[in-house]
Amino acid sequence: MAFSFFPGSRKIGNFIMKDHVIRYLELKQANPPIVQIFGEHYLPEGLIRDGKIVDVETLSMIAEECLDDWGLKRGKHLIRFTVPEHLVVVRKVAVPKEVAVDEIEGYIYIELGSTIHLPFEDPVFDYTLLTEANEEKQILLFASPKDIVQDYVDFFNGIRLSPVAADISPLCAYRSFYQLNQLNPMDHILLLQFDLSMVNATIFHQHFPFLMRELEVDIPFSKWEVETNAFGEKKYHWPEGDPLLQYQTENIYKELDRIMNYYQFSMRQGKAAVNKILLNGDYPYLQDITGKLSEQFGLPVETALIEKVSSTAGAPFPARFVPLLGLALKEVK
Repeated sequence: MAFSFFPGSRKIGNFIMKDHVIRYLELKQANPPIVQIFGEHYLPEGLIRDGKIVDVETLSMIAEECLDDWGLKRGKHLIRFTVPEHLVVVRKVAVPKEVAVDEIEGYIYIELGSTIHLPFEDPVFDYTLLTEANEEKQILLFASPKDIVQDYVDFFNGIRLSPVAADISPLCAYRSFYQLNQLNPMDHILLLQFDLSMVNATIFHQHFPFLMRELEVDIPFSKWEVETNAFGEKKYHWPEGDPLLQYQTENIYKELDRIMNYYQFSMRQGKAAVNKILLNGDYPYLQDITGKLSEQFGLPVETALIEKVSSTAGAPFPARFVPLLGLALKEVK
């Protein structure tokens, strides 16, 4: 985050690591998007837990096998990665008018723990300028625990990759939707990333994320049944007749209703409300979720127009790679 930059024209690889999976993508060109390489490897339980790397040695062995499969040259490959979004704080902060734009970073450092309070010490942070009125500037601050980000940097360095930029998955997914779908910046958009173990709900307006919440799907990963098709892709299924999954998803809908109400009545004082939902994720029954969301909230629900993405291998582009595409598009002009 603080070390984010775009280093010239060299190709950059892109990693997303979650508790249950590692995914990788590399673009050949950005517009229209052509993917050079993409791949994934599902992980045993316990290597990454709640976004924190627990078993570095085993995870490194698996990652190095993946690098060989994907043809990455260690020691020469620059990469971006995502920070676990539930460990990221997004906060709107007022900056006094006398603070110049190029002094905002220093102002944040001085005010941390004083006027700017975070739920952890020693953060890494980034920010974007929202408005610059006569009285004060408004910024959107993104912060994450430095030790967690450093663990990821150390992990990639340990397998001889060079991390140069970090991001968060909701911003990446939104970047893909912006590239692939026609988004109106004046809409109040709820972006949902519905994964096997977690649901991220982020509300965007004018391209900025103003509210982000992480909702846990309280189901052991081991309860999912898995099969592998002829192409080596894993498909996950829920055991027939087990009511736990439906119970958990119903709880998610209730939480989403609370989040949207909070945004409408507390953050927008009843003057604006979510009017569109964007849906993505690796949840196996995403089509069912699309219908349920539309029925429950009476809002249009869009998925990414992945048919606009092609790959050099000619393989169909999987929707679950949408956040990785957005990470690859980071700082592409």
